[in-house]
Amino acid sequence: MDPSPVALKKLAQCVLRDGALSLTVLLEHVAPVAAMRALAQKHGMTPKGGFRLEKAPAAVLAPLLAEQRAPEVLDEVLRLLLPGAGDRPAKAAAPVREPDAEARQLLALRDAEAARLRDELERAREGAQRGRDREVALEQRLQAAEEEVVRLRRAAIVRSAEPAAAPPSADERGERALLHKLHELELECESFLGANEALRRQQAVDRSRLRELEDELAELEALVPKNHRRKRRPMPPEPDPVRRFVLPRFLPSFYKSLEGKDRRAAARAIEAVLLFCTEGHGYPGLEVKQMGGQDTWSMRGSLGLRVYFRQLGAGEIEVLELADREDQHTTLRRLKER
Repeated sequence: MDPSPVALKKLAQCVLRDGALSLTVLLEHVAPVAAMRALAQKHGMTPKGGFRLEKAPAAVLAPLLAEQRAPEVLDEVLRLLLPGAGDRPAKAAAPVREPDAEARQLLALRDAEAARLRDELERAREGAQRGRDREVALEQRLQAAEEEVVRLRRAAIVRSAEPAAAPPSADERGERALLHKLHELELECESFLGANEALRRQQAVDRSRLRELEDELAELEALVPKNHRRKRRPMPPEPDPVRRFVLPRFLPSFYKSLEGKDRRAAARAIEAVLLFCTEGHGYPGLEVKQMGGQDTWSMRGSLGLRVYFRQLGAGEIEVLELADREDQHTTLRRLKER
């Protein structure tokens, strides 16, 4: 057959358009297998079915070559059907060799590097998206803050334009004074309740100790022989609880110490003195105690006030001075020098 372009064109029309004989069948039975392998290797074709290119049979290579539609490749495929195609040297590329172990490792490293780069690219895209979202959120917060600043400035301007607030009235001042007095009375009541509770606990402890001593005394007396026991003296009768009023004598130093004190402080001091004169040392709210190293005593007028006095005997006391609790050391030093 003439290998001219006209002849090749006629053969292509006969096979592709008329359908008289399929190109796959012609290639499988007419074309040399070696030439088909060389042509497939030249154009980088891969046979189907898992065959290696240098071992692929004609039945596998023929459909692969018949699927080609590029004009240049199709001309080369049709030339395989011409007589003497197996005698002409095929212009094929170098034979394909199996990749060795080093090449496979290199390919694996390339694949791993490509996967890592794809992951980094994906993370970079996600980070960029998060950055854009954060930028939008910050812009919204900035806008809200600017609006709040504008609102506060307007409110400040409006407040500055308003007249100044009026001073508190006499009723408000009186109410505040009453609240302050109520707070002080509540604190004083709490202190009285605490002192009373402490006194009750001490009395309970004393009674328990007294019972223990009585039981111990009875056990010891039972161990002593009867002929060696002493006769117990009869206990004297308890005196009738007669309250004696203590007469206070207010010295000029006491009246002088009232200077600068308010009326409430003076009233509490005199009330404390009268309570001591009627109730005595045991009244829990007064906290009467003797100052160390001298004959001066103190009693509690309020949380921050102390009344100092001396006992004269014969049911009389000498009220010396009213002073603040913080100035106790100074007051005692001054009283000691008198």
